[in-house]
Amino acid sequence: MNAGNAPLPAGDPWDCQAYGPEGTTIGALCFFSPELGSRVCCTQGECQDRLNVERRLVFDRIQDMAAAGDPVGEYLAGEFTTPGQILGGGQDQDNDPRAET
Repeated sequence: MNAGNAPLPAGDPWDCQAYGPEGTTIGALCFFSPELGSRVCCTQGECQDRLNVERRLVFDRIQDMAAAGDPVGEYLAGEFTTPGQILGGGQDQDNDPRAET
């Protein structure tokens, strides 16, 4: 992982899973980079791993909100039934919503 999350030059091209090819065309190369045209993730594998963790965190937060009776959380829990549906993930990435990452 890139120390300190400092943006890196674009390097080897790949589409960030969160933004996809549409993001790449406008310079959104990395979900974790604060700057267009740069990446924080050093490899495509790191990108995937970090986004899987982020998806899990967001999914768990949605589930917690829904369990607490928050109407927005309840709505989002109905829309996102697995972590793999969040941040550009394919729906089949995580079929078990409570699987360990």
